[in-house]
Amino acid sequence: MKKKKEEVFDYAAFEREAISKLRSGKGLTGEGGALTDLIGRIVTAAFEGEMEDHLSSEEEPGNRRNGYTRKTVRTGLGPIEVRPPRDRQGSFEPELIKKWERSIAPELEAQILTLYSMGTGYEDIGEHMRRMYGLNYSPSFISTITDRVLDEITAWKNRPLDEVYAIIYLDAIHFKIRENRQVVSKAVYTVFGVNLEGERDVLGLFIGQSEGARHWGRVLENLKDRGVQDVCFFCVDGLNGFSEVIENVFPRSIVQRCIIHMVRTSIRHVSWKDSRAICSDLKKIYSQDSVEAASEQLDRFKIKWDKKYPAIGQKWEKNWSELTPFFDYPEAIRRSIYTTNAVEALHRCLRKTTKTKGAFTNEQALEKLLYLTLQHNTKSWKRKVRCWPEMARSFVEFFPDRFPSGAG
Repeated sequence: MKKKKEEVFDYAAFEREAISKLRSGKGLTGEGGALTDLIGRIVTAAFEGEMEDHLSSEEEPGNRRNGYTRKTVRTGLGPIEVRPPRDRQGSFEPELIKKWERSIAPELEAQILTLYSMGTGYEDIGEHMRRMYGLNYSPSFISTITDRVLDEITAWKNRPLDEVYAIIYLDAIHFKIRENRQVVSKAVYTVFGVNLEGERDVLGLFIGQSEGARHWGRVLENLKDRGVQDVCFFCVDGLNGFSEVIENVFPRSIVQRCIIHMVRTSIRHVSWKDSRAICSDLKKIYSQDSVEAASEQLDRFKIKWDKKYPAIGQKWEKNWSELTPFFDYPEAIRRSIYTTNAVEALHRCLRKTTKTKGAFTNEQALEKLLYLTLQHNTKSWKRKVRCWPEMARSFVEFFPDRFPSGAG
């Protein structure tokens, strides 16, 4: 078999052509860019080398070249046209770019995922890719690229968890989803944990019809199925039945209701003229050093405000057992459990990405965007709890059988 004569790259001709393109304003990259054609030539040369190796290693004699095909391939520099060679027997399978592949630019896919995780829509991503690289990406193609994280999401949702957590914050955030030709509101149940090393992690995002204690029970069962055996503190909002559901699944856990949530609900129907004074008087309750002093302060609050707003004092008395557990622990633990601000900060990060969206096409689209947003913003939430060594010493003191002395 006669070997095809190897072509010599004419650098001088390429240089003249590149300079001409730059002078005409085409730039280095993108469609028709000065470097784009060079990439095409390199890829074509690689194809030739693959074909030579294939023909020389064929076990059956008689196979030979059979012309070329043409296709356009997306790259980080722009679209290039390549000429993959063919063989008579059709047994040649190129490795550089598979027969049905149309891209050799994983960095472009990473860029698309980054843009999507920042809340950029499919059409805007397509316009960006066209302007930067001369690539025409349809919304359906971009959707296909983002769909590649679905297996990753499944693995993340089912990953094993630690046996014991110091704190788990539970809260829900709501989004609009199109379902059965209607737009409905669905709750995303967020589980945000702090492990025995003081490291924060999102243990799961669960989509449900609406926030309710029954669905939270299923979420907690999921945590248990994935390996969680014990939790020192659960920090929650004021959802009815929350404490009972947690006690059924994790009977040893202490449930602390969010004080800040309680203050917000207390002033919901208060005149704006009185709201600042009431907030100040409520702060005097939860900033005391002991539950006894806090109880005395609540009595003073009722004497002052019961005539005008009797429901506030009654509400605090009714939920007193869930509002006051943090008084039993030192300041290091108190400041981390008396409020669910940690998970609310995480929700602000999610809302920042999703605020431009009207309604998601389905639950999968919502889940995909929330997951990518988490991965893109790990620096804002996946960090160690401040002053953790001090907290760890307090945990060892109060929970010696659940919090090993070597942890933290």
